[in-house]
Amino acid sequence: MRALLIPFVTLLITLPTTSSQHTALNFGKNPSSYILLPSFTSTQRTSFSVCAWLKRHSNHLDFYQYWISYGVPDSFMEFGISDSGVSYMFGDGMLPRYQWLRVEENHHVCYAWGEGRAVVYYDGVEIGREKTEEGRELVTPGTLILGQFVSYSGLENIERFRYFGGEMTGVYIFSGMLTEEEVEEIYRGGRCFDVVSRFGSDNIFISWQDILQLERVGSVKEVEVQCSSRERRSRKYGESGKFGEF
Repeated sequence: MRALLIPFVTLLITLPTTSSQHTALNFGKNPSSYILLPSFTSTQRTSFSVCAWLKRHSNHLDFYQYWISYGVPDSFMEFGISDSGVSYMFGDGMLPRYQWLRVEENHHVCYAWGEGRAVVYYDGVEIGREKTEEGRELVTPGTLILGQFVSYSGLENIERFRYFGGEMTGVYIFSGMLTEEEVEEIYRGGRCFDVVSRFGSDNIFISWQDILQLERVGSVKEVEVQCSSRERRSRKYGESGKFGEF
């Protein structure tokens, strides 16, 4: 019997990516840098989620730096979340288990709200949750901004000393509340994870590709980043506490 010789072939499979998935935005150590996003709409009044990869360059505020916030005319501090997970909703603050942040480290932060509760995730792990005001809906329209803290609507209400001094990529705002499994999947996928293909454009209010097309104010500039994936949870986190001063 003649032996059947089958040649060994190595297949190189390239996963689809786009140039925007390799791009981060560096806001610099500049209290005047920001990107104004489209306002939340009626689609997000009862639930939404926001996630991002963040790298701090400045420790001007070592405990927390707000990288996204939302202000409305007649309600103080409608929504905002910092790079350490410290956040607020409807003026009520949440202090998750403290994250000791160092400069030049990449971390993934997600905030999911709906069904009367808010949940914060850090590197794919839940670090805090809290009930929100019963029956309360998100006020729209308002001022939704990256890189700055705004307490009410309008750019004149930016509190510039609270600026985010670093870079971000993979910022996505979802029209719905992500589950723990979905957040972990995004984290494990790394900075170049194809979020739009996974969740569908109909479920994403603002994508990272959308953000890259918006006007940049101050010293915001593009920088290239290396793709990374996360294969394990680094540690467990405890319960959240209340945070009374911002």
